[in-house]
Amino acid sequence: MSSTLDLQPAEKSSITQDGLLTLDRVSKSYRLWHRPHDRFLYGIWNQVPPSFPQAIRAFAERRKAKLGKEVFALSEVSLSIKRGESVGIIGVNGSGKSTLLQLIAGVLQPTTGRVQVNAKRVTALLELGSGFDPNFTGRENVLLHGSLMGLTREENHARLPEVLAFSEIGDYFEAPVKTYSSGMMMRLAFASSITVNADLLIVDEALSVGDVFFQQKCYHKIRDLVKGGVTILLVSHDMRSVSEFCEEALLLDKGKVAFFGDAVEAINRYYTISRAYLRPVASSGALPKESDWKATSRSGIHQLEPIPPECCSPRTDAAAAFLGFALLNENGVSTNFFWQGGWLRLIFEAGIACDLENVSPGVILRDDRGSFLHAKYEFQIDPMKLRSCKKGDVFRVSYAVRLDITAGYYTLSLAMLQIPPEAIKDGKLSFGGFDQHHKNVCATDSIASFTVSFNPDRPGSNFANFGTFDLPTRFGIDQDEFFE
Repeated sequence: MSSTLDLQPAEKSSITQDGLLTLDRVSKSYRLWHRPHDRFLYGIWNQVPPSFPQAIRAFAERRKAKLGKEVFALSEVSLSIKRGESVGIIGVNGSGKSTLLQLIAGVLQPTTGRVQVNAKRVTALLELGSGFDPNFTGRENVLLHGSLMGLTREENHARLPEVLAFSEIGDYFEAPVKTYSSGMMMRLAFASSITVNADLLIVDEALSVGDVFFQQKCYHKIRDLVKGGVTILLVSHDMRSVSEFCEEALLLDKGKVAFFGDAVEAINRYYTISRAYLRPVASSGALPKESDWKATSRSGIHQLEPIPPECCSPRTDAAAAFLGFALLNENGVSTNFFWQGGWLRLIFEAGIACDLENVSPGVILRDDRGSFLHAKYEFQIDPMKLRSCKKGDVFRVSYAVRLDITAGYYTLSLAMLQIPPEAIKDGKLSFGGFDQHHKNVCATDSIASFTVSFNPDRPGSNFANFGTFDLPTRFGIDQDEFFE
């Protein structure tokens, strides 16, 4: 398969001649119409032939420019990928990822620029099952799909046992597709797509097919394809998959290339960009009353990212508020990407609006569904480690936690409690005393998101456990040997 649309010669720095995939200054725009009949008028002015005088053609262009607004989904994207490379394409929603894949797959044509795919066979996992005829059986749809992909009759029939075994749909393979569940449809479509021996495999958020066991099978198959030298383009919000399968990643932001290079570096930059989108927007109602104190984060060695006031609660008459934070790995590098079993370090600052005694800051961990997983406060390390603060004070806290949790997405939020002295007896704090006497001072919404990925350098299995947390564990032939 090779599709091209020529424009201008490519810059040598961004395009290579031996690439399997080449994008040269590719842009894709759409026109948004102000009124329904603007589309009709645009079509009329667009019919002015090139043989007409320049003045008339210029007048037509001016009239067309006033009809609707041109919006670019992609702008000036250049990229070159060699055979056997696996590249991730990442970015926040609306950054142009799916548009780029559709251009590469030939579903769309670029407005300007050149897309060249020097591959005999390209498979795109974009909308699984969308091309199946509901009245055909699974077998007939697989054969039709293979024919459209250019497989010979022998190649097409030879892959049927593999498709049937991989999809695990059993006797339904001979039944009309309209009798399938949506999950069965996607499983068959996935199995059909990955068995055509493509040179280029395009995957757009298609690795969450079926139950967890089938998903694992899909991941294993993708790994085998990567090892076999198949070039893979993977679009995903799952940064674990991008870090595992891709050595390089393309980061898109508002239709433009923000970064192309090392996958982990691209992921870090993705989080830097996405933080701007995650911040809540102040409501259009009455603005929160400002506190009567001002404080500026002391940058020190690490520059802290400000925490917007609308992220903090309470929003009015707060006794304290969190001001800024920095998220670092165990080497002190600012990042939002961590390996399982590695250390995460969070530095944050809090400002005090009135005199407070016995306050203790803490950090709260939630998963990608917002489920509460874990919280830790300073006083839980040492009940006597409580702070007394004066109005206008600003203090900095350094928090570190070893990420003995499963690979996934997580968020961090902050909270501050006040524990009166009478709750602590003989240097100890019981849960009953805490539950009865503690007061909430202030808290934040989620201020940072981060990804934990399986560690490829870990001895043995690169994943440490099943479930959410990795607990200290011992195995032995004789149970008593643990306690000798």
